[in-house]
Amino acid sequence: MRSIAAAGLISFFAAIPPIAAADKSVDGSFAAMAVVETSTGTRQMGFTVVVSHPMTMEETLPYKKILHEGGQQALVNSIRGMGRGSFLLGMVEYPIDVIVAEPNDNGVKYSVVTTRQLQYEEVVDGARSMDYPFTVLVFQVPDFGRGDGKIFTKAALSVDEEGHVKAQQFRGKAGVLKDVRKTN
Repeated sequence: MRSIAAAGLISFFAAIPPIAAADKSVDGSFAAMAVVETSTGTRQMGFTVVVSHPMTMEETLPYKKILHEGGQQALVNSIRGMGRGSFLLGMVEYPIDVIVAEPNDNGVKYSVVTTRQLQYEEVVDGARSMDYPFTVLVFQVPDFGRGDGKIFTKAALSVDEEGHVKAQQFRGKAGVLKDVRKTN
């Protein structure tokens, strides 16, 4: 059995004040540089995310319950295709299934979850990475200047004892998002 390095756990879906429905300041486009480890070495690529229809913490509670009670596949089945925006990593565009925008004292923290496309060889070989069906992005966009964040390219989600959702990277470390800035 291959060992899996839990290169980082992040917390999101934490208790925050809800976003007012009329507050559109959390929508928009953002750009950054993503740095990720691959089987062929470290890669840097442009990253763009378009946020539309972010959710409040209250709106995510049913999904948290689904994850806790039904596991990874139950959550995949319940969020796939929700159409909350998109992100472009390199030249490949991915839909966003869940996005939470958390206004804070320093701007807005975004937590993005999307179901990732499993690769053919993963499915054929029954690879352990199939237990990591999500891509997770967490980044801070400050009111002034540029922010940063993390990208978990192959992630599993879990609910800890305090009720927080955690992401765990399959092998290696989570990637880094640098110089995050709002583009519109």
